[in-house]
Amino acid sequence: MIRVLKWIGGAAAIFYILFTATPLADLYSAPLYTPADARPSDVIVLMSSGAIGGEWVTPDAAQRTWGALKLYRARYASFVISAGGEPQAATQAAMLRAGGVPPEAITLETSATTHLSANGVARIMGERGWRSAVVATSEMDVPRVRGVFRKLGIATSFLPVPEFYKPRHFHLFRRAAFDISYHATYEYLGLVDYKWHGWI
Repeated sequence: MIRVLKWIGGAAAIFYILFTATPLADLYSAPLYTPADARPSDVIVLMSSGAIGGEWVTPDAAQRTWGALKLYRARYASFVISAGGEPQAATQAAMLRAGGVPPEAITLETSATTHLSANGVARIMGERGWRSAVVATSEMDVPRVRGVFRKLGIATSFLPVPEFYKPRHFHLFRRAAFDISYHATYEYLGLVDYKWHGWI
């Protein structure tokens, strides 16, 4: 029995190392990635990510905000909804204003979860008569976010913003492997959970 437990423990350790320290993390996360299909729409939806404090957000949130700003400057839509929890949604809205988006073009939606945020966005769009949205969010988030909006009957297209550097050459060890595997696992479990609740 002890020998079996040692074998299982060793196999688990090897599995953990392979998927949190090597390029296998990229293979593990690959099914979550979808090509960008951003289209001109009635509104840009910026899905928020984490805040660090004060005027600072996480690199992931900064990438999403930059993606939304690029969409605005390219005239994909004249309005932006900064959606998600506090304080990150407000901080990202402030970053958009600093980037030149007029305050009157920005609407805040401050629900704490993706599902609640999507419902809040749907409510705002209904009130404004908006029927289509182009969504800026992280690459691995797209399947879950797309599923939620589809369930709500909202026509969406997506700008998946990169979260991790993709190396040009093979390296035995991948510095970002743990974070990649963590986010991928979070999204796979999120898809199961959202499907279970009937939100996608």
